[in-house]
Amino acid sequence: MPTHAQSVSRVVAEHGCTHLFTLMGDGNMHLVLALAEAGVEIVEVRHESAAVAMAEGYGWSSGRVGICSVTHGPGLSHTATSLLVAARNRSPLVLLAGETPAGYTGAQLFDQRHLVEACEAVYRPVTAHDDAGSVVAAAIAEAARDRRPVVVGIPADLIDATVETTHTVEADPAPTMLDVEVHAAAAAQLVEKLRSAKRPVLLAGRGVMASGSAALVRELAELTGAALSTTLPAKGMFDGHPLDLGIAGGLSHPDAEPVFRDADLVVALGAGAGASTTRSGQLFPDARLVRLDTVLDRDQAAVGGNDVRLRGEAHATLTRVVATLRSQEPTEPWFHPARPLPDCWSAELDDYQPKLAPGTVDPRHAVLALDQALPEDAVIVVSNGHCSGFASALLRTPAPRSFHLAQGFGSIGQGLTTAVGVALGAPDRHVVVIEGDAGFMMHAQDLDTAVRAGARVTAFVLNDEALGTEYHRLKAGPDTGALAVVPTPRIADVATAMGALGRQVSDLAELGDAARDALAAPTAVVEIRTSRTVESRHLRWRRIPVPAGAGRRATAHEGDAHAS
Repeated sequence: MPTHAQSVSRVVAEHGCTHLFTLMGDGNMHLVLALAEAGVEIVEVRHESAAVAMAEGYGWSSGRVGICSVTHGPGLSHTATSLLVAARNRSPLVLLAGETPAGYTGAQLFDQRHLVEACEAVYRPVTAHDDAGSVVAAAIAEAARDRRPVVVGIPADLIDATVETTHTVEADPAPTMLDVEVHAAAAAQLVEKLRSAKRPVLLAGRGVMASGSAALVRELAELTGAALSTTLPAKGMFDGHPLDLGIAGGLSHPDAEPVFRDADLVVALGAGAGASTTRSGQLFPDARLVRLDTVLDRDQAAVGGNDVRLRGEAHATLTRVVATLRSQEPTEPWFHPARPLPDCWSAELDDYQPKLAPGTVDPRHAVLALDQALPEDAVIVVSNGHCSGFASALLRTPAPRSFHLAQGFGSIGQGLTTAVGVALGAPDRHVVVIEGDAGFMMHAQDLDTAVRAGARVTAFVLNDEALGTEYHRLKAGPDTGALAVVPTPRIADVATAMGALGRQVSDLAELGDAARDALAAPTAVVEIRTSRTVESRHLRWRRIPVPAGAGRRATAHEGDAHAS
């Protein structure tokens, strides 16, 4: 009979998982050895949080459930932030965690289930009556189906024991599928709202991506003359379409803001449409919000008191809506089309030009220059923090480029580690991560992991030597912004010490050559010294007036007069 470790390793190998991300401890060491013997490549990380982040990134790019492992006690507690990030991102992954052995009363004993559930993940313990491999197989199926992290707790004294049962553990029953009548009712209401609206906007989120419904949303916009937009995590879904306005929220570009301001209906499809996306209702001040999602969340922020929640799966409901509207004449768009990047940001670049600190560059122009230097098939990972306000807004993501956002819980420091997993899940693609200096320094040690694992990653670090968001929020007070200034070592030298190529840039004229060298290296870091005098637009939008009516297309009479 096999051991529990061998049973688990067989299941993981059959799943097609090529890499296990782990930090070995006495609670999982025999499991790691068994997985290595089964042919799974072991990636030893420098911090347990990185193991979960890398597994999440691996799942994004490979299409398989990412798998990671840690020991019990502090091994598991160190994963908390990354586990919660994955849960908020609705990323399927399985974490194989050791549990302290029976009778253990030492320092590492604590309630692992409560920690995992507080991180909004599922905990599945293995008992002496189970086959650990069967439990892991059920966990993989559950994670993939429900798009969430599942933690399997395996007692350390059971890992190397012989499996004594043939009992098969099944995944919990799938949630009941919504009835046809539910989708039909949602579709009927949605058709009614769209037909009565004069200035509609379609707001698509990750639910549209996951259900493969992007083409239906595009057709719906073409039929109704609605504007297309996305949440930040769904950035790039409609790139290149003439009705696309890009991101809705704090990172909306100047061409899109007047259109959003004038909308009378916003249809959120597979999107939470919370405070960040709606700017707490101020982005769509005169619009009724209609949300379509499989779950009706009472806690979601509303644009106003007249919002409508419809329950339905995006693909099934939109199929009915589009089929109904195809019988009518398509409606002309009601709004001024947005210009493509970077032209849609020209007003921002022209009107806001703060003085730069000596030896630094404007981060907006640095990102625009990077956009031209990056491969057209790059996989772009953007971390959280002030740097995201530039990178998420200004980088183009048309296919075959793809975009991932490593910030599901609002945490900085997830970019580099997530990008390593993305790279190992898609070894034929070039992965680029945009990080800030504070976020990079949180997990700089795992650049060593990237080098050892052969991950093809290029990190561009926007280094303003500060906690950028906090610096700008504090600077209104006398000298308080200085408390957010945190000098860093020369990050390019840190990269070199870790075995990667390191370059530092303090002039835009140097960036092209530095990017070219870095992209040609297996693993590289380009430190771009940016000026902290430049404040991202997503922190300044409350101070930028958007006149009502500016986004509407002129009537035929007005258009003729303007043309003359």
